[in-house]
Amino acid sequence: MTETASRYPKPITVHSFDVRFDRRSFGEPLSRLRAIPIIDNGEPLVDLRDACPDVVLRPGCLPFLRKTVAEMVNAVQAALPPGHKLAVGTGLRTWEMQTEIRVNVEKSMREKHPDWSAASLQRNVNRMVAPLEFKSPPPHTTGAALDVGVLKPDGESMDFTASEDFWATAPTYLHTLPEHIRDNRRMLIHAMENAGLTNYVGEWWHWSYGDQGWALRVGSPTARYGSVVLEDAESKRIPEEEKTDAETVAEQNSD
Repeated sequence: MTETASRYPKPITVHSFDVRFDRRSFGEPLSRLRAIPIIDNGEPLVDLRDACPDVVLRPGCLPFLRKTVAEMVNAVQAALPPGHKLAVGTGLRTWEMQTEIRVNVEKSMREKHPDWSAASLQRNVNRMVAPLEFKSPPPHTTGAALDVGVLKPDGESMDFTASEDFWATAPTYLHTLPEHIRDNRRMLIHAMENAGLTNYVGEWWHWSYGDQGWALRVGSPTARYGSVVLEDAESKRIPEEEKTDAETVAEQNSD
């Protein structure tokens, strides 16, 4: 066990790829998250461009996390196989960013499933995007959460999905995954958990420390981080890559 791992609690529930995953519930209902009080310790945000120079930051990412979480990111990077790079797609989100994502996902789901009731729509949207709730703030708005992937030595992304439908294989411990995808996820899980981070099992890429989700997973009576404000956030995002004309046309014609 590493020094980092010994400093932080482990998740209470031990998951397995060999147990059928129940898609109806990811075990973190909003009612249970709301019940965990937030006692923000005031820890500052740090810029991952300075604090974590060895990781890859995806275009569009707002690369800020709480200081302890950034230290964990460095521990993850150090634990990956030689030549591999942790890729951070999402770090901090402002409430405005979270709201925009939520509105867009809800609109898309409503158009694809016009027969769903309002309750069914909200339940399914909640699985994909955290609700906009001040008593239980979305994890990314706290600086506690990050979405990750891993790049191989050749710069190509490791395969964690096993499907063209990204959401079809989103649950971390999905029992139907082929063995090579399980192996890739096991490698990521080992590195992330040993650094002190915990996973939202509905999404293999989403990890956090110190938020209400983390507190629920490890049995902490309180969360350590609440929502945080970053001034002039939009100007601090990683620049988006310029799209080719063909990519722009394809986006305009996509569903």
